[in-house]
Amino acid sequence: MTKYSASPLSGKGSPVPTIFLRACAAASILCAASSLSSSPVPTTDSGSAAVQLRELQPLIDNDSLKVPELLLGSDACAVRVLSGVLLYRRDPDAYRNALFAELVIDDYAERSAGKYNDVDKDEAIAAMDAASVAPEGISDQRIQMVLGFCALRDKNLWMKTPDGSRLSLARFFRGAALASLLTGTDEDAVAITSAIDAHTARSHAPPDS
Repeated sequence: MTKYSASPLSGKGSPVPTIFLRACAAASILCAASSLSSSPVPTTDSGSAAVQLRELQPLIDNDSLKVPELLLGSDACAVRVLSGVLLYRRDPDAYRNALFAELVIDDYAERSAGKYNDVDKDEAIAAMDAASVAPEGISDQRIQMVLGFCALRDKNLWMKTPDGSRLSLARFFRGAALASLLTGTDEDAVAITSAIDAHTARSHAPPDS
């Protein structure tokens, strides 16, 4: 199992990576695009994932409540990510590897081949709206962001920003979800996601000649 070091992933003094600056530059567009309203349109999903998300929802703002560790083995990405973040909030050292493995976006092979699925602003709005639809009984916007990340993590969708660079929709959802779910802790969501991406990119680096 991949081991992630604690040292570069915590604290508030880490440099802000370019992707985060690009996200800030595009924030006015994407915040409107995501339209994560306080009254999300629910799906009529009565499956196990929906049940598990409803079980986790009241635990988000109460660290004294126990998070079922078995949910890390759920078949649903959103359940694994959400339970992983909540367990990590309570015990970072014990759940670092489990959580960070779920936050990987492995698009580096496609990107190294020059493959990006570029979308314009309207397409980004539609993709983010569709990705963040929550099951019935889920009203927390933070869960919607987790759902959005899971839905888009393998899509390699990018939106052009005003400066001509690209913003990954999956990374936007991941960063927003993680930052909101770790509010009130000393954990730095930007440093965490930056370190995960750096580790993933290194796994695709060509061998030294």
